Amino acid sequence: MTHDGQAVAVKVQYPGVAEAVEADLRNLGLFAPLVRRIAPGLDVRAVLREIRERIGEELDYELEAQNQRRVWRAWRGHPFAVVPGVFQDLSSRRVLVTELVEGLGFERVRKLPAAQRDRFGAIVARFFFANLAHLRLCLGDPHPGNYLRLPDGRVAFLDFGLVRTIPKDHLEREKSLAGAAIAGDAEGVKRAMAELGYLPDPASFDAELLLAQVRAAAGWMFERGRRRLDPRFVMTVLEEGGSPRSPFFAQMRRQTVPPASLLMRRMEGLLLSVLGDLRAAADWGGIVAEYVLDGDPVDELGRADAQFWSRHGGRSRAAAASA
Repeated sequence: MTHDGQAVAVKVQYPGVAEAVEADLRNLGLFAPLVRRIAPGLDVRAVLREIRERIGEELDYELEAQNQRRVWRAWRGHPFAVVPGVFQDLSSRRVLVTELVEGLGFERVRKLPAAQRDRFGAIVARFFFANLAHLRLCLGDPHPGNYLRLPDGRVAFLDFGLVRTIPKDHLEREKSLAGAAIAGDAEGVKRAMAELGYLPDPASFDAELLLAQVRAAAGWMFERGRRRLDPRFVMTVLEEGGSPRSPFFAQMRRQTVPPASLLMRRMEGLLLSVLGDLRAAADWGGIVAEYVLDGDPVDELGRADAQFWSRHGGRSRAAAASA
């Protein structure tokens, strides 16, 4: 509690944690030869550099405070998403002090009736995709412990340590990739993947196989219609989209991941796992299309969100462009 009586939440980094993590990050290079054998096409140096930078930033609570404050400014007054404010004067590199919010944690939300779980899941999905669309911010840690359901049904989002600003041109190309996958445009998928840097040797890849691979890994985000996710579906996606048992594994070994996309792919994978564990239902493809293709809102939440960003989007987009 502050001196003026305001309740706060305090996040403290244990002594020695930063040093231990930094030592582990320095040793990441030891795994490079093994990674190259598993995925010969992967640009290992670039990927490891991206991992070091993102995790290194996550250890800096002053930087996390800046990230959270930026998102808080953009989402103030939103009808269903809440970001606690930051007490910057009380925060430091190892201590983060924010407004205290109280609500139901994920384990209790999982036990709610289906309609409430569905709404919670849709809000969570919208929050992550909206930050990409409006702020160019990829929030890379959609962990179940990072949100609370408030008594009025809104959802509070708590962790802003693993964050990356996506370059505007790169994000537009990622949107083009998603748009081509949604449209079933195999040549468009191949062209976008080549421009983004996924394909070290574009001529050696078959466009139809690339489209099939993308749809296997991310079809839940592209296919329209209401779908109830569950853990079995999540496992199927993970196996078909990335495991050695995948029919696309041979071609994936020859691909790489552009550093600017690495956190986006992590976000999508963890978000799918959370929604599956929640057994939430929504028109996920329609929700994604709202933010990727500027599609029409598919539900009441979408209409409320669109109205909010139409009023505040200019301010938020300007802040993103200047960041």
